[in-house]
Amino acid sequence: MIYTGIDGKKVFSINYSILKKTWKPVNKTGRKIYVIPSDKCLVKKEKFEFKNKNELRNYLEIELEEYENVVWDFSVHGEYYYLVLVKDFDIPEDYYALDCEIFSLARLSKILNKPDLTVLDIGRRKTTVVETKNYELLRYRVVLKGGDYISEKVSENVMKNEGLENKKVSEIFQEILEETGFNFENKTILLSGGVSKLKGIENIFKNFLRNPYVEPELNSAFSASLKYVYRDFYPDFRRDEISPKERKALGGLVIVSSLVFFLSIYGLDTLKKEVLKDFSLKKKELFSQKFPELPAIAVEEQLRGFKKSRKSVLELIDKAFRNLPN
Repeated sequence: MIYTGIDGKKVFSINYSILKKTWKPVNKTGRKIYVIPSDKCLVKKEKFEFKNKNELRNYLEIELEEYENVVWDFSVHGEYYYLVLVKDFDIPEDYYALDCEIFSLARLSKILNKPDLTVLDIGRRKTTVVETKNYELLRYRVVLKGGDYISEKVSENVMKNEGLENKKVSEIFQEILEETGFNFENKTILLSGGVSKLKGIENIFKNFLRNPYVEPELNSAFSASLKYVYRDFYPDFRRDEISPKERKALGGLVIVSSLVFFLSIYGLDTLKKEVLKDFSLKKKELFSQKFPELPAIAVEEQLRGFKKSRKSVLELIDKAFRNLPN
């Protein structure tokens, strides 16, 4: 299975073997997982005090209806739920999943086997700090200052060649760190982002590390590509894999099937036969639409033969059933 993490123009793909439980980098493009920049998403962790996820969803729909042009998703984990609000991000049509950059950076603690980790990601446009505790997101902060802010104060040449060995660059860098509100002393710091390559940065932090798999600027795309390898409970904005039209048609089949079940219980034989007849015709019609090259006979036997097919009608019916409103 190939997954591709995409962070702006930065791309990283991995091939994951489900049987061997191993992964390796590849140059191919697979299921696309787009990273939502940290300054375009808001993450909230709240107590889960609802009967079920549907009740929570209804509550959030009411609470968030006043916010225009906001996309959101949520997930439940134990006694808490995570809510992600996204604004001013153009969602690509070909996405398989979305990954808020805050979660991408937090996932690095799992990938690198560092349960308590502080990720300092310094890019051209912004600086993001993410702290994990026992591999889970503890807190984060985004500051809209990065490499561009530094280069506005000093020349690009000084920034590149002297880095933090230059007094002015060092002062500006310290200013950015202070604005994050984090204390970096006595913590394991993962240096991330292109600006983390500044000369002399290693002298700032006593206990720092680098990601051995990729260059610092690729950390978010790299981590996103591993979202379904190092699985977590964060929202992923996964969309339905079948269209509303298919869901409606297949949902009708599920309803008819349920009706047949109840009819059989109450012994309404005549009506049951008519319904079964209609159901059989509908089933053959749907089979012919999905597999026009095959004869619509012995449908059940043919479908059983397709069990290993990812897009089988049986799977579609199952997905339609799970998407029916309660």
